[in-house]
Amino acid sequence: MSKFFEVWIINALSLWVIDHFSSSVAFADIAALAVTALAVTILNQTIKPLLKVMAFPLTVTTLGLFSFVINGLVLWAAFRFSNGSTIASFGSAVWISILLAFLNGVFEHVFVK
Repeated sequence: MSKFFEVWIINALSLWVIDHFSSSVAFADIAALAVTALAVTILNQTIKPLLKVMAFPLTVTTLGLFSFVINGLVLWAAFRFSNGSTIASFGSAVWISILLAFLNGVFEHVFVK
């Protein structure tokens, strides 16, 4: 359970940073940010692995580029599940998911031992 909590906090921190530096993402308040981070964490651990297995042939055909679309789809869905959070478009979701993955890696390296 503590690993889940760590991932949730890292997602929240990364989304907070993205909110401050991107005009494509907006949160009404801290609760919307927390709910969106929770949705991202849950979807990444449940739905995303299923999508990757189902899309494996397409991912191989596109030399892995379709995985960016899957990441964007998961992020877009998380924003749709939570009230008070908005993302500009699906294209923005794809780019923000790349940035989110980078920031999550940085924060995990810095904060998680």
